[in-house]
Amino acid sequence: MRRFVVISIFAVAVLAGIRIAGSSGSEAVNPEDKNEILGNAVLTDLNGSEVTLEKYAGKTVLIDIWETWCTPCLRSMPTLQKLMDDYPDDFVVLAVSPGYMDTPDQVREFVANHDYTFEFVFGEDLARDLNVQSIPFKVYVDPEGQYIESVLGTQGPERDYEKAREIIHRYL
Repeated sequence: MRRFVVISIFAVAVLAGIRIAGSSGSEAVNPEDKNEILGNAVLTDLNGSEVTLEKYAGKTVLIDIWETWCTPCLRSMPTLQKLMDDYPDDFVVLAVSPGYMDTPDQVREFVANHDYTFEFVFGEDLARDLNVQSIPFKVYVDPEGQYIESVLGTQGPERDYEKAREIIHRYL
């Protein structure tokens, strides 16, 4: 008797990082355009107030585009919190909900039920302008607000920590 193993597309997506549609990330947007997009980005905090990257001048910023249902996104959060705890004066995580499937109320509920000290914001326009089509998707921004690089998915807690730590130290 033959046995078949069926792996759902959803299971593969969860293991590899969630792919929303199209290409694997924001390859079509060049670094110069990303600097303009980041410089013009207006995000909204959980209370409806506008937030720009200028607020974080002098810090390395990790824009983490995530959603509450994204298992790899959620698994990255303890590592990101450790980085914020280890570099409180030099590093901030901007947790951006792109609104792919989450509602603002779902994001607020998640935040209320977790002790992360990230800056949680809504950023559908930012995700669209950066052509983000898969999550988790991370964008590193230097202390002067300039694009450093983007990372799709996760390489596990230790490698993700070391990658971010290396970037933070580069700009200390």
